[in-house]
Amino acid sequence: MNMPLFCKVAGDTTIPAEVDVAIIGGGIIGASAALELAERGLRVALCEKGEIGGEQSSRNWGWVRRMGRDVAEVPLAMQSRMLWREMRQRVGADVGYTESGILYVASNAREMAGHEAWYEKTRHFGMEPRLLSAAEVAVMAPGAGRKFVGGLYTSGDGRAEPGVATAAIAEAARARGAVILTQCAVRGVETKAGAVSGVVTERGVIQCGAVLLASGAWTRLFAGNLGINFKQLHVRATVARIEHSGPAPEFAIGGTDFAFRRRQDGGYSVAVRNSNVVPLTIDNFKLMFDFLPNLRHSWRELQIRFGAHFFQNLQIPRHWGMDETTPFERTRINGDAPYGTLDTQALHNLIRAYPAFTGAKITRSWSGVIDVTPNALPVISPAPLQGLFIASGFSGHGFGIGPAAGRLAAELITGQATSTDAAPFRYAA
Repeated sequence: MNMPLFCKVAGDTTIPAEVDVAIIGGGIIGASAALELAERGLRVALCEKGEIGGEQSSRNWGWVRRMGRDVAEVPLAMQSRMLWREMRQRVGADVGYTESGILYVASNAREMAGHEAWYEKTRHFGMEPRLLSAAEVAVMAPGAGRKFVGGLYTSGDGRAEPGVATAAIAEAARARGAVILTQCAVRGVETKAGAVSGVVTERGVIQCGAVLLASGAWTRLFAGNLGINFKQLHVRATVARIEHSGPAPEFAIGGTDFAFRRRQDGGYSVAVRNSNVVPLTIDNFKLMFDFLPNLRHSWRELQIRFGAHFFQNLQIPRHWGMDETTPFERTRINGDAPYGTLDTQALHNLIRAYPAFTGAKITRSWSGVIDVTPNALPVISPAPLQGLFIASGFSGHGFGIGPAAGRLAAELITGQATSTDAAPFRYAA
């Protein structure tokens, strides 16, 4: 079965002359913020250079989890879970959300110690994760092809469908008055008296008092043209969809080198867990010392590649004028071809872990660009320009916490008291 990665949203044909907030980027963060702001009665224009949800927002695993997150991110994940629970009623569409549970299985004592340490650090949040023994894992997920020494299970975590969720949220924002502009790249931000006064799009100027930059992997490039050094690098992750008719648990499972979750369309999304490709660019060298502390802990999960991409990236303009064609107009949507053989490796690893998947067939494979920050936490914060806000750098965690991240961004833009602590996500130069 071959199906589109995302549901296409028809863009509005006319750009507004003036709004309260212009949002740059139509992924799940931008769409969620647009919905939050529109529900508060603000005039919103959501500007997307390509298609709504066309990049990483539709290419991720679809997990909605609190388990395993950085402690600073847990409150945001907890709030997001509550928002996902009401999402179908809120947007008037099925986004595939279900609390089917997520199980992390540990192949050795070091992995199990990591789960135990996370469990101890987060017990005060009052969630429901459980540490499992090897025997309990075997009962929950029988038929393993390798020995697991234990696991961590959270029954209230689950999944949603990336291919439909962002589109549904954007349509709900439009139903509440937001303008949705696709194939409409923002070239730059206009200022007056040192503050944001509007955005210049390829289709004209939109006057506004606030701008939210939620452009995912493109944020560093856009911010750089404004003189803002947003510290962000890219990794590429590959996912495959498989058809499988045999027995399999309803909950998602992640192990050392495999991950899978059931899909609403009857298949499964599978990936090589803890294996992301880093195509080297000049930014990797510019930001080397910022990322070095985290790299010391995560280097085993990365495959660093030097090749043609390095030289192609060098040709991308870093500065441009408001009347010039921008890199965002030259590349509307990042390519989605799987990287190397990671799709077949994902299925191979899954079959080794759970032989019941023997005979499963890959029906589609794709990859996406994940935007990563030095501490692997997103930036949801005012930027060093009055009226400009950033919500980016979600480091592969954005889909699950997207609704709460959009709410936090909206609260910051409107000056409301934030419903979760914004301090861990503050912009740092």
